[in-house]
Amino acid sequence: MIYNITRTDRNIDRAVEQLVGKRFGLIYKFKNGSIGSKPYVISKCTSDFNINTESQAYERKCNIELRPRGIIIHFRIKSSSFIWPIAYDVLALTLLDQQLVVSDDTREAQLIPHVKTKKDSSFLQKTMEYQAAYLRQ
Repeated sequence: MIYNITRTDRNIDRAVEQLVGKRFGLIYKFKNGSIGSKPYVISKCTSDFNINTESQAYERKCNIELRPRGIIIHFRIKSSSFIWPIAYDVLALTLLDQQLVVSDDTREAQLIPHVKTKKDSSFLQKTMEYQAAYLRQ
């Protein structure tokens, strides 16, 4: 489900934590490195996002955040903030040419790196390792 988090709502926070787990702590971040991606640009997406990918009226940037049991994709539409939490058991990551395709059971988004760096590939590798470790449990 895609949540509007422009205003704080404890029910949304609880639902997201239940689905993908709590945020990693500061010590964990120091030991294991970054848990967030560099910016991506949403090039195509399903209609659930309400994003006009052809429009230049607003930027279509997003970031990916790792969580213990899934990922969260953060994005903005005009002045509203949204998140799309995805549990590892329904997450599908596919790399096609320069695009990263992220999907769950019902939604899909095609992402292009805003700036291509080597850190992107290491972040994606880390995401796949976390997913594999979670699915082995």
